[in-house]
Parts: sequence; C-alpha cells; structure tokens
Amino acid sequence: MECVFGLVGSDFAVVAADSSAVHSILVHKSNEDKIMILDSHKLIAASGEPGDRVQFTEYIQKNVALCQFRNGIPLTTVAAANFTRGELATALRKVYVFWLPLSAFEHTEDIRV
Repeated sequence: MECVFGLVGSDFAVVAADSSAVHSILVHKSNEDKIMILDSHKLIAASGEPGDRVQFTEYIQKNVALCQFRNGIPLTTVAAANFTRGELATALRKVYVFWLPLSAFEHTEDIRV
C-alpha cells in the first residue's frame, strides 16, 4: 500500500510520501523517492505504478523547466497545476494509474496543494 498526502495551513504546506516500492506483498525497494522538485517553489508527489509514476513526474518536471527556459519566468502555481491537469487527463486515456498532489509557494499568492 502506498501513501501520498498533502496538508495546507494558513502559511505552510506539507507534502509527505512513503518511500517503499511494493507490488502485492513483495517490497522491491525501501528508499524510493516519490516527491520531485519542479522548481524552487513547487514540488509534486506521486503514487501509483512505479514506471508510470516516474515517467509522468519526470515529464512534468522537464516541461515545467522547459517553459521557464523558453519564457524566462517560472510558471505560476495555477499554470503548473493546469498544465499537469491537462497532461494527466491525456495520460489517463492510456493505462496509467497514479495519484499526485502538487504543492507550491508563491510570494504573491496563497500556499496551495
């Protein structure tokens, strides 16, 4: 069983994930990192099939970095969430199965998960 969750307070956000890679009753790894840093103010945590989870989160991470490189400014929290939501909708038409909260902090906006 995998666990990923996020909590939002008035001036903080907490994202937590377990570190085990399991299949049925077999534990494959006990040091799997399920939280990826998108940029200096955004992180994404994912839970699901290991191959799908890693591939999708790396895809989102690289495309957020590409948008920042092309435009010269980082994506806002809302823009990153909308991009991730759109890509997730496209990915779910395939056989991908995962769940992911996005957490970000912006100086001009509230903290969001």
